[in-house]
Amino acid sequence: MKVDMHVHTSKSDGRDSVHSVIEAAEAKGLDLVAITDHGPGHGSGVTEKMVRETRKEVELLQPSYRVKVLVGIEAEILPTGEVYLADRDGMDLVLASFHGAQSWDLYYHAVLRAVQDQKVDVLAHHAWSAGVQFSPIQEYEEQLVEALRDNDVAIEINSKHCLPSWDFLAKCRDAGVKYTIGSDAHKVADVGSVAWANNTARHIFKNEGLFLP
Repeated sequence: MKVDMHVHTSKSDGRDSVHSVIEAAEAKGLDLVAITDHGPGHGSGVTEKMVRETRKEVELLQPSYRVKVLVGIEAEILPTGEVYLADRDGMDLVLASFHGAQSWDLYYHAVLRAVQDQKVDVLAHHAWSAGVQFSPIQEYEEQLVEALRDNDVAIEINSKHCLPSWDFLAKCRDAGVKYTIGSDAHKVADVGSVAWANNTARHIFKNEGLFLP
């Protein structure tokens, strides 16, 4: 199954329209694409109401396309670990990510709390924050795997940042944590650009354990 479950449009910080993203996904032979614009708290984020408007737009377009289109959001994790999302009404998928960590201790403490939020389906681009990729802290990594497992939250294999590490993903696999595939595309040329993620899923998960809403 060819999927891309992390795509942005011009409604947040992407360059292209919802319609253009769907056309690109169809042209590239995807079976499923998820529109996950940044949410409240991000500099270019959408509101929950805007996501519901995107859903209405997708419902009108969907009958003309083979690719299945999901509508979700990439919600902000705050330094406190709270997920900046009032509700998930009308959303198929909620990714959560922390973009502004000032330290790795802060990052882990926030993410460990965030994955306990029942609104969250997926932890996105783990180990990348505010443009910084960091060396994992093993004690926290093990706690995070347990938290993902215990709260039934999937881990994203992010092709844009080539994250998380294979070691972390192997721990997720062994714990029974599911995964998603995401390009983190911000323009139509990158929709479906998930070769690294697919290769990683093949090697680590043997293509088993894909999370689908």
